[in-house]
Amino acid sequence: MSDTAGGIAPRLVIRNAALLLAAQVLATPLSALVNVIAARRLGPDDYGRLYLAMTFASFAFLWVEWGQNGPLSAMIAKNRGQAGELLGSALAWRAGALPVVVLVLFAACRMLGYDTRFLAILALVLLGSAAATISSACLDVFRGHERADLTAASYLAWQALTALVVVPVLLLGGGLDAMLIAQAACAALGALVLLRCLAPFGVPRVSVRTPIVGALVSAGTSFLALNLILALQTNIDAVFLSKLASADAVGWNAAARKVTGLLIFPATALIGALYPTLCRLQGRDGNAFANTACNALRVAIMAGVPVALGCALFPEIGIALFGAPAYGPALDNLRILALYVLLVYFTMPLGTTLTAAGRQRAWAAAQFACVAVSAACDPWLIPWFQQRTGNGGLGVCVSTAGSEVLMVAAGVWLLPRGVLDRSLVRDLASVTLGGAAMTAIALACSTVSPWAVAPLSVIGYGACLWAGGTFKRVSRYPRYVEA
Repeated sequence: MSDTAGGIAPRLVIRNAALLLAAQVLATPLSALVNVIAARRLGPDDYGRLYLAMTFASFAFLWVEWGQNGPLSAMIAKNRGQAGELLGSALAWRAGALPVVVLVLFAACRMLGYDTRFLAILALVLLGSAAATISSACLDVFRGHERADLTAASYLAWQALTALVVVPVLLLGGGLDAMLIAQAACAALGALVLLRCLAPFGVPRVSVRTPIVGALVSAGTSFLALNLILALQTNIDAVFLSKLASADAVGWNAAARKVTGLLIFPATALIGALYPTLCRLQGRDGNAFANTACNALRVAIMAGVPVALGCALFPEIGIALFGAPAYGPALDNLRILALYVLLVYFTMPLGTTLTAAGRQRAWAAAQFACVAVSAACDPWLIPWFQQRTGNGGLGVCVSTAGSEVLMVAAGVWLLPRGVLDRSLVRDLASVTLGGAAMTAIALACSTVSPWAVAPLSVIGYGACLWAGGTFKRVSRYPRYVEA
């Protein structure tokens, strides 16, 4: 029986991971479509306000949810008969915390001088977020039952519904308010459907127990602390940018951030698959742990170099989606953020390795130090670029890239011994040569359309890696997956 269970568990994990990844791959173009059309129809000014409101709302709901997403699904997985009490207690906490957090958020915005128009936009964003947090809790129930198929289907269905409703609203002339009302309606409908699905799914009646509320809050505190550190830099940048730069500069920065978010998607997928494997190997097989982490870094660097160079050499491709006439200055944002994109491909597997190795506190401290550096640089970088270029967002891009340099240095310093080896250095040389070839092709064909040159330069990059044997070394690397 143990052999059977040992065989089923890895297959279940792989199946669930594949389903969630597939849903994210299918949903990402839908989300990108909504963002692109919204940017085109709203213009940099309103799109910047939307970016600010969504940034602040996301930060606020970290406090509302109190890091409970992970603990909630974990507790349900251990005791599915308590799913109704766990869900009800989680929702009760959020219902009680929501008005307090909203009042504090609005008071902070008023103190910072945001006008009534922005507060109205923020209120509509918070309305949709309130419905979304109910859906999030329901999805945690599905995850606790290890039903990734339902989680994936729900996520994909919500993205499709949003696209089907919001896109026509925008194309028919609806403004920002109409868009946010449509999004909130979609979120409310999704939450209602998921709540109705709980009983047929076998979840006991939803109820509230005070001891369970306390247990969820206690278990979620460490997750909340880490999430707050991760979100701080984005919110600090947003506040400084909105106060020290033009409204259009905020919109240009928002567009550039959306593009880089799409570009780092492969790195996100990589760490999602990497973390459970590293957790399993940690403490059981040190060599396998080090080799797996090293190979993940190798793959991340191989993928990150062409993505980052594409961001620097062909920013026109990304900004063309948003509309070059209105968002043309964002080209410079992307050129600077290219360094950030490259480093993120390195810091993501580094952070995952450190977390799996039990060094998450040191990693979180390093992240907080980088946030402090960014907060110190923003007040003078943003005005400097605003005065000289008319685009204060470039200052945020510089501080973001600089912070990521520090993250790489801290990650390498904290990394367990044995992860970095000579083979990785050899592959770095091959990747550097490939990047040089990609750059040379792009510069030599600078008069040709970037849509034609970009694929050609990537082919040149791949040819250098193939000639250097990097692809062969990766394919021969052992896979540490339980049989």
